[in-house]
Amino acid sequence: MTTCYINGKYKPLNQSYVSVTDRGFQFSDGVYEVISVFKGELVDLNLHINRLFVSLKKMNMKTKFNRNQIINITNKIKKLNKLKMGIIYIQITRGDQNPREHKYPDKLKPNIIIYSINKNFEYLNKLALKGVKTSLYPDIRWHRSDIKSISLLGNVLAANHAKENKSHEAVLFDNRNMITEGNSSSIWIIKKNKCITHPLNFRILKGCTRHKLISILKKNKFKFEEKKFSIKSLLDADEAFMTSATNFVMPIVKVDKFTISNGKPGLNTLKFRSLFINAI
Repeated sequence: MTTCYINGKYKPLNQSYVSVTDRGFQFSDGVYEVISVFKGELVDLNLHINRLFVSLKKMNMKTKFNRNQIINITNKIKKLNKLKMGIIYIQITRGDQNPREHKYPDKLKPNIIIYSINKNFEYLNKLALKGVKTSLYPDIRWHRSDIKSISLLGNVLAANHAKENKSHEAVLFDNRNMITEGNSSSIWIIKKNKCITHPLNFRILKGCTRHKLISILKKNKFKFEEKKFSIKSLLDADEAFMTSATNFVMPIVKVDKFTISNGKPGLNTLKFRSLFINAI
């Protein structure tokens, strides 16, 4: 039975509830983080916790917990659930409010939920050797994708579009046909031995895996640039890949009916995946 932390108590997940007046339930008024656990180790824990508090600040949400307390609860959930491979899910909503109203009072008590999900990452290693197909989808999300909020309807629609097209991920593009990111990942291309990914702004999330990979690229003196690139640039790339907390570094070999380069994972991409896994 999975143990869940909820508002100061450790309870079975199937007995962990919030009120229907929770603003997360009513308005998607909350933030979240997904932290991978790989061979018993929490991956990029500090990066994720720092981003959580950045999202809280941008949403003007306050919690009585500090970073260390959230980290301690996260580690306890990992231990209680004996998690070796999987994810830790953290969600903080603004709290319960009755009567329902868009405007929120200043002193609501946030609802804090932390639990784990078993996930076998080993199959992703086999998938990475083949590479994955993706599908293009218009970026219809709200214009604050830099906040990791639980308002994910745009991502949900994109992900299910990918599912219907038997794709691993949806690749989102704006009204100028410029790639923003994946439905749950950062998107990268390699052209003439240079790595390119979208610059940080309100249109994309500051991915923790993205952040870690950039440091790996710099350490290994690989050419790198943050700039916008088009759908055409993606299709014409020498290599393409995505990064995320659960995919790590995943080669993209096809976009809808279009094949990337020779249709096989690029040597650089596979090298980056190996370097990333070694780093964690």
